[in-house]
Amino acid sequence: MRFPRRRDEPAGPRESIWSLVRDPVFRKNFTFVRKHFWMYVLAILAQVGQTGIAVWIADLFRILVSAGLKLPETEMTRILVGLAALGLLRLGTTYVEAWIGSLLNESVVYAMRRELLGHIQRLPLSYHEGGHSSDSTNVIYRDLEIAKDFVVSDIQKIIALPISFAVASGYLFHLNPWLGLVGISVGPMQLLGNLVLKKQFKEALQKQRKVSRDVFFTIGETLQGIREVKSNQMEPMIDAKMEEIQGRGVRDNVVLSKINALRAIAREVPKEVGNVAGVAVGAFLAMRGQVEVGEVVAFLSLLDRLAAPFTTVAGIIGNLQRAVEGARRYYDVLSMAPEESRSDGVRLGTDPPEIRFDNVSFAYTDERPTLEDVSFVVPPGSSLALVGPSGSGKSTVVKLLYRFYAPAAGSIHLGGVDVGALQLTSLRDRLALVSQEIFLFDATVAENIAAGRLGASRAEIERAADLAQASFIRELPDGFDSEIGERGIKLSHGQKQRLSIARAILRDASVLVLDEPTSAQDVETEASFQRDLGQWAQHCTKIIIAHRLTTIRDCDYVLFLEGGRVVEFGPPGQLAAQSGRFRAYLDGQSALNW
Repeated sequence: MRFPRRRDEPAGPRESIWSLVRDPVFRKNFTFVRKHFWMYVLAILAQVGQTGIAVWIADLFRILVSAGLKLPETEMTRILVGLAALGLLRLGTTYVEAWIGSLLNESVVYAMRRELLGHIQRLPLSYHEGGHSSDSTNVIYRDLEIAKDFVVSDIQKIIALPISFAVASGYLFHLNPWLGLVGISVGPMQLLGNLVLKKQFKEALQKQRKVSRDVFFTIGETLQGIREVKSNQMEPMIDAKMEEIQGRGVRDNVVLSKINALRAIAREVPKEVGNVAGVAVGAFLAMRGQVEVGEVVAFLSLLDRLAAPFTTVAGIIGNLQRAVEGARRYYDVLSMAPEESRSDGVRLGTDPPEIRFDNVSFAYTDERPTLEDVSFVVPPGSSLALVGPSGSGKSTVVKLLYRFYAPAAGSIHLGGVDVGALQLTSLRDRLALVSQEIFLFDATVAENIAAGRLGASRAEIERAADLAQASFIRELPDGFDSEIGERGIKLSHGQKQRLSIARAILRDASVLVLDEPTSAQDVETEASFQRDLGQWAQHCTKIIIAHRLTTIRDCDYVLFLEGGRVVEFGPPGQLAAQSGRFRAYLDGQSALNW
């Protein structure tokens, strides 16, 4: 599977314009034209219409200036009224262009972002665990924004500007071929001006983008880890880091601004030369009686229209590399295979299933396996405690059960069916997880619990909370309607854990996975939880990961993992009576009262 290039990786070799145009990613962007065809048509017509209006106004100026005071009053009035009407029409087309442009921008961005976010949600867990947490956010926002600029506006200009150029230049050639030649020569000269300091501009731009990325990452990590920052008094370190980044940013931005200013001058010089040349050629031809003064005025009023396609194309060319790279990362993510969900897969029943692992092996990397030849069976409705030191593979067992990853060898059966043959939605619908890494949404208490089963009634939500010993909810200012803040920041860890338990209870699943479910609870609450667990989870097959061995006192089986291998498996009382690894683990915790 190919992942998007990490932001700190060096960019690949710079590609030529023609290779970029031939790039399949470049052509893929035009698929959005088909999806929003009529909006593109209206936007392009508005742009071309403005050029047509400019030519019409220039022609009226030509008549007005050339005729001077010799025009009859009625003719003069007609021209002035025409100029006023064209001015209003130009304002109208400007409004239409802005309106259509905004509508097109929002429609395209919404469609791209929704498609991308929906796809990212369906990608395997390996994608999310394999890179920086901000990689997906960068693709959704930064890379998509870069690609969007080309998709929304540059494609319009690529189509509209040549038409506008042909209209304006055709009119000037109609007036006088010499004026036409001067007019069409200004744009190419401005395009050549874009080559000035091109290499230095790209280098400065890359440095400025790196600063932006560093600022984005530093701010994001600081805000996400604000508790650690405060508790470890890391504010001076963060401030020093930001000062160093911002210092680089100031220096790089000054250099970039200087280069931009010089490049802007290089692009403006041909325009000024064109103005002077146009006046000079026009004056010379007027002296010889070959043109009228009004034609020179018309030429000068249209000079910008002739130069605009080339200056705009220069900007598009400058942005093309960024646009293609941004779009490439966007399409790279979209091309990744989502989690396999067989439409013809078997649906898991509602009865508590048997869980069977047969010689399962798995490795996250090629360095060493995380699990090796793991085999065990949990009968329907029974409970299994996963015990072992950190890094022994306990959490990996759960990930494989959820089909977040596929085993490298062996098989996993749930209710007698290989998990690979189950419908993914059916599999996860029958699983409930209380994780040690609790995630709560920035919503109300009731909404967070209801995440376990969308559409649950208020009575079901409150019952789940009661079974989870979450009595604190009724003491909150708004009870179940209390907002708990981002990641549940307004709650203690123990309160978050009880909401997580309530969420799992609400799922009414067939398999319950508990990862240190009472690690943040006091002894009394833990004992109460253990009693209630036997009631509301009696219909479940249970897997419990625990370091506090009191949590697994009533489990039917214990699986002791070490180094990814099964060291011992059996009833806890039986294992505790032996002089094995599990007994030594108990002795280490002084938990001998079995």
